[in-house]
Amino acid sequence: MDYRSAVVKVLLFLPFFLRLSSAVTHTLEYSYTMVTPGNNFTSVGLLDGEEFMYYDSNTARMTPKTEWINNETDSSYWQKETNDVKFQKDWLKDKLDVLSPKQIKEVNTLQRVYGCEIDDKNVTRGYDKSIYNGRDFISLDLNTGTWTAVDDRAQNFAKEWNPKAGFWKNFVEIMCIDRLQSYKKYSTKKEDSGGAEGRSEGGAEGRSDIPEGGSDGQSDAEKTVVTVVVVLVLVAAAAAGFVIYKKKLCAHLRSGYIGARQNPKQ
Repeated sequence: MDYRSAVVKVLLFLPFFLRLSSAVTHTLEYSYTMVTPGNNFTSVGLLDGEEFMYYDSNTARMTPKTEWINNETDSSYWQKETNDVKFQKDWLKDKLDVLSPKQIKEVNTLQRVYGCEIDDKNVTRGYDKSIYNGRDFISLDLNTGTWTAVDDRAQNFAKEWNPKAGFWKNFVEIMCIDRLQSYKKYSTKKEDSGGAEGRSEGGAEGRSDIPEGGSDGQSDAEKTVVTVVVVLVLVAAAAAGFVIYKKKLCAHLRSGYIGARQNPKQ
């Protein structure tokens, strides 16, 4: 085996693994949760898992949780968000009342989660699902624009779960992505500078950005990939060095042997 060739191959693949480890996927998610008895309701908006807006039954108003979203909006935006979230609250309560009749006193929850994501290659994905007592219940099929029953109990609800299935398909595939493109520059999720080649800051045009702050941007799995590649390089280099040393040693010994035969001691 030619170990020098192996080293070259590993070195060629090293930049690929480093680029892979620095890939970042940005997410925008909205979550609404109703808990009975008591009709306790909360709603949050999350950018890359970090809360930027919040509503609960006590405040009864959607409020900004970060400076950047406050700067991006005005008072009319928050009034609209408050009205929208109140509609979601009533909708979840009606559905939960059907799923869990009032005479049943144990705690029951119904949650709706929808959002979208985009990676650094501008590949996008959207989703919209409802979760009953911790288990997926109904989800939106983005191919057909219809609700799909995940739980057997949801079969009777699928057709009338939400008459605006087409609207929500459009939202998660288009409007949500547009918002995420605009918001992601505020994310604290950080890309490794080695994976930022060819990218620049931007938003609605679909360009990727390099957010400031946060951690080094690499998960444990990503760091493991880099570590394995480095170890492979070191092992291959050591093996190649040993082979080269062995060849030189053999050549030296062979040269000494030939010289000894040509000039035998007297």
